[in-house]
Amino acid sequence: MEQTAGMGTGQTAPTAMGPTEPMATEPMATEPMARAPTGTGRTEPTATALTASRAPISGFTNLERLVGLDAAAEFLASHFGRDAFRRRLPEGEAARLFSWDLLNQAIAEHRLGPPRLKLEKGGAEVGRAVFRERRPRPSQVIYDIDTPALYEHLRDGATLILDAVNELHSPLQRLCAGLASELCAYSQTNLYACWGQTQGFDVHWDEHDVFVVQIAGAKRWDLYGFTQPAPLRRASREKLSPPTQAPEPCVLEAGDVLYLPRGYWHAAIGLGEPSLHLTIGLSRKTGADFLYWLADEATADPDVRADLRLEQSDAMLGEQIAQMLRSLSALGDPAELGRRFRRQAEARRSHRPQLSFPDIGLEHEVIADQRRLRLTDGATALQVGDAPPAVQLSHRGVIYTLAPELEPVLMALYTGRSLTYGEMFSMSGVAPSLLERFVRDMLRRAVFVFEPRR
Repeated sequence: MEQTAGMGTGQTAPTAMGPTEPMATEPMATEPMARAPTGTGRTEPTATALTASRAPISGFTNLERLVGLDAAAEFLASHFGRDAFRRRLPEGEAARLFSWDLLNQAIAEHRLGPPRLKLEKGGAEVGRAVFRERRPRPSQVIYDIDTPALYEHLRDGATLILDAVNELHSPLQRLCAGLASELCAYSQTNLYACWGQTQGFDVHWDEHDVFVVQIAGAKRWDLYGFTQPAPLRRASREKLSPPTQAPEPCVLEAGDVLYLPRGYWHAAIGLGEPSLHLTIGLSRKTGADFLYWLADEATADPDVRADLRLEQSDAMLGEQIAQMLRSLSALGDPAELGRRFRRQAEARRSHRPQLSFPDIGLEHEVIADQRRLRLTDGATALQVGDAPPAVQLSHRGVIYTLAPELEPVLMALYTGRSLTYGEMFSMSGVAPSLLERFVRDMLRRAVFVFEPRR
């Protein structure tokens, strides 16, 4: 990197000093990071939030890949969680997510077996004998696949199912992680392959939203709609009956995407040709999840912790419950409660490890100009403030307040780009020593990750 003069004799490095760390219940108040000033002198960090700011910068880059750039706003307003949606991907996009060759490779190179890899037919698991169990050690179970027997079951109409296939192909994993971050959800992709004209499952509904991506071949989907809005299996006092009306048939061909919200009854039927499709599932937080969280928050109040006087009259018990409800209403502004719940959900969501080995943030590690960095997966938001000038990066429930000079760098990373260390320097103009400290600190906190060397 070309060396340039510093920006002032009393500068502080734009590096994380006291970000908000998520706690088990409520995140702490935001403490900003030290900011690199634009002139001489020292800018001391302040504990106050941005007093004036432009609207938070938000994006749905990964969602737009599935529903289309022009349709994303309409999808979120009219379809997400409400109704089915269908579109066709650009040419070749589905093949980049997965393929028959990648499936062959995954089964050949990974020890896959039940329950992750299985066969289903007519709503029941079949062909368990295909997976031959052996125990090299008393505590170790390995499955070997009987390939001729596998072929026989597939010819007989079974559906091959591989769960969490996103963990076996990085482009698909990046899409899942991106959707999870953008929509504050848990995401997993399962794979389904069939050759016959039977159903893997009977008519059913899922307890999560799904994006169906047809990778190869074609498959018919019978769509029935809802019998109950936003059903939850844990809340259903009785099993929901399937709809009685005739379904709406929908044939998906390679490159088609179908979105089905939680609770939408459906069935998938093979058409007698090789068919390969993915279901990208999204498990989202519900109002019930918020109430469980709110109940935990309320335990700070002694009235909530007190034993219920069930031995007393209904009137006395009702008075006690009324007092607890008043305590709940006093917990705070609804918008603030929503913000705290979102941050807690973001902070607690699990992530696949994204590592930069051999680099682990040691002081003597040299960051080469051409090493490419990007943001690690996780719920991310960017907000630019005008008074005082600063940039706030929220990543996995932790807020970092950064120098305004870093806005172009953070904007590029936020939109999914990777940048070389040299590009970061050119875009920000921050002194080399300060930029190095900032980047190293973000690497240590797993906010940044190096892209693989090519």
